[in-house]
Amino acid sequence: MSKVLILVRHSRPESRVSSFKDFERSLTNEGISDSDKMARFLLDSGIIPDFILTSAAKRAIETSRIFAKTLKIGEKNIKSTRDLYYSSANSILDQINGISDTVNCLMIVAHNPGISELSSGLSSGRAFYLENTQVSLLEYEIDSWSRIKDEKPLKFKSITLEDIG
Repeated sequence: MSKVLILVRHSRPESRVSSFKDFERSLTNEGISDSDKMARFLLDSGIIPDFILTSAAKRAIETSRIFAKTLKIGEKNIKSTRDLYYSSANSILDQINGISDTVNCLMIVAHNPGISELSSGLSSGRAFYLENTQVSLLEYEIDSWSRIKDEKPLKFKSITLEDIG
């Protein structure tokens, strides 16, 4: 059985301003448009997650909701957790390990540096720094998310907004 992992760095947020806590920063209009553009690319490519696990930060939740709407999977298939807010690659991996094995295509929406470190680590050590709205796609021949750290992906692809025009 195969599993597909979609790692997404949240879209472009408002600048850091003293009146907002980092956790509460929203997406800019450009971030909203970028999220929709990347989600449409995934939809057109037939890459549709069964479930989205997202950081509870406002910009990550907004990114996830746009992806869910565009991909037509519904907000009921989104779960947010503070455990993905500026978490390490190992912490994100712990969250992935807890996902039900009935989920075959999982999207994670989180922050740097953890999401980039995880993408780099899972893609056989290729160094990556995910930009806003950048996606890493990893496909595995596994039957359980708990085996992801022990296996190399069959396929790996990084997709930037520039790649999709």
